[in-house]
Amino acid sequence: MADAPAPAPSATADRHGAPEVFLERLRDSDPQVRLNAAVRLAYLGRAEGLDALLAGLAHESGSIRFHQVPDALALLGDAGNDRLEQLVRQPGPARLGAARALLLRGRLDGVPEAVAALLGAPDHTTRWSAALLAGEIGAAARVAADALRRALQEGGPEIAIGNQALAAIVGPDAVPALRQELEHPAEPRRMAAMRGLSGLGAAAVEVAAQLLHTVEDGGLSLRERLTAAHALTRAGTPGDELLASLRRILPRVDRWLSIGLLRTIAQLCPEYPVRPEASQQWPAWESRLAHRVPAAKAESSRDSLLQMLVDHLTHPDHDVRRTACLGLAFFGRAGGRAAAAVRAARVSEPLRHDVLRRLGEPSELDTTGFPWDHTMVQPELDLDSIAGECESLWVRANGGALDYPIAVPKWAFLQYLVDRHGMLLHGSRSAGIDVLRPVSHSWGGGRTSDQPGVFAVDHALMAMYFGIVDRTRVPHLSNGLSELTGPDGTPVRGFQLGTDLIALAGRPFIDATVYIVPPDTFSIMGELTSLVPVRPLASLPVAPQDFPLLEYLWGTDLGPLASQFADEHPALRDVGFWATKRSALSAER
Repeated sequence: MADAPAPAPSATADRHGAPEVFLERLRDSDPQVRLNAAVRLAYLGRAEGLDALLAGLAHESGSIRFHQVPDALALLGDAGNDRLEQLVRQPGPARLGAARALLLRGRLDGVPEAVAALLGAPDHTTRWSAALLAGEIGAAARVAADALRRALQEGGPEIAIGNQALAAIVGPDAVPALRQELEHPAEPRRMAAMRGLSGLGAAAVEVAAQLLHTVEDGGLSLRERLTAAHALTRAGTPGDELLASLRRILPRVDRWLSIGLLRTIAQLCPEYPVRPEASQQWPAWESRLAHRVPAAKAESSRDSLLQMLVDHLTHPDHDVRRTACLGLAFFGRAGGRAAAAVRAARVSEPLRHDVLRRLGEPSELDTTGFPWDHTMVQPELDLDSIAGECESLWVRANGGALDYPIAVPKWAFLQYLVDRHGMLLHGSRSAGIDVLRPVSHSWGGGRTSDQPGVFAVDHALMAMYFGIVDRTRVPHLSNGLSELTGPDGTPVRGFQLGTDLIALAGRPFIDATVYIVPPDTFSIMGELTSLVPVRPLASLPVAPQDFPLLEYLWGTDLGPLASQFADEHPALRDVGFWATKRSALSAER
């Protein structure tokens, strides 16, 4: 890297992240800008934007009126309760958001009745959101159970969440309906039924044969087959019987299903925890439902389970070996006889070190292999050597798409603009946008990330990643930047860039556009965000092959394995979250 400092966006960001700036935005002529400012103020504990938030409960965007605004209102204590209680009893677009805001504040009066009424709404967005809220309420929403059953009978795939909601509301009484749903022609309905059944435990044992048939059916999607495998671990099948079935299936499947099934098998190991379990993949109530029953345990077949995992340590696929190591870690000291095989396995040194410690074996971390497989680092970049070509191109920027006659890799040119000109970048699958408008919702799940705005990043590879991953095929992204320390003590910028494991199997990559934007209106509050529209200074078309880390994107599994290891076992925590570290094209390198 060249030593030239980047103009720091944080100076601008600090000013634009101040409460007084948000207060000024409340007087903007654009109601969306006023709402954006009100959400930001709520996350700072300020209620000055209450009127804008209440108006936002009728926003045309379902995610804004049902998620973003109620989440912000929930941070304001009892402010506006009287108006919310009026809205929850009145027909109209604000009713459902008001119901969720009251629920988040711990107030249920009138909420289940509103949900029951809205389950019969003519538009599928409202029906889906009402079903989601019914599940979030749980048993207290029993008044809405009949309306939910009618919605399921009359609706299509868009009401799939109703299956989980029904399980959350009526418990084991939902088994007959969910068993019938396993035959529904729509995959989302079948999968939602499986997730509901997984939370009903032994009450769902009668569907075990259907679930196993789903796992074995090569004509079904990878996502559905792994959803069935998860349900099997909790739906009353004895652990030894389930292990025998999965061992029989494993030799006949591809790498992606192998990884998923091994992660399922890991939950049968003796030290896989009974509690707590969670998933970042779904809202909290869905996660509690899908994981509230402990996974089955292999008992009489523990020795064969241990040997099966040891055998997979010599598998040619890098990520199969990693996942086998994860399973062995759940044996603890009872798996000590696997130590020699772990020492000989072709796995990264930190993972070997952590597994051996879990097995009760002495181990010292060998740092000579840095960067290890759980570390993704930026390719080398010499800004001085590319400055001439980059400047010759940048002077031609006129707000539109740039022609690209230079030989500099596109990611390097974009990073040059960040480091030398202080630009920010916004990756998108949409080309030809003249003005980026702040109506999006990050869905990051955190207190600062679930906010409105035009999002941008100060790193080229991050921006390209956000653009080239086809979000219509990927339910979630997992990403972040970190400052690592190399073995010699020097700082190294590390990346965590991944997609949903199952989506990655389908190579969900598309051509995209990176918009180059000025930093002036952006603030840092969780993410670099502008509350007001932004006019790009230029844009650059990019293709998946322009992204130098394409074959090393990581596949994430936001299921229960992701949360089972803490800081003292960073490599195990890592492999628990990142189910695969490479795309199929580089799996055996």
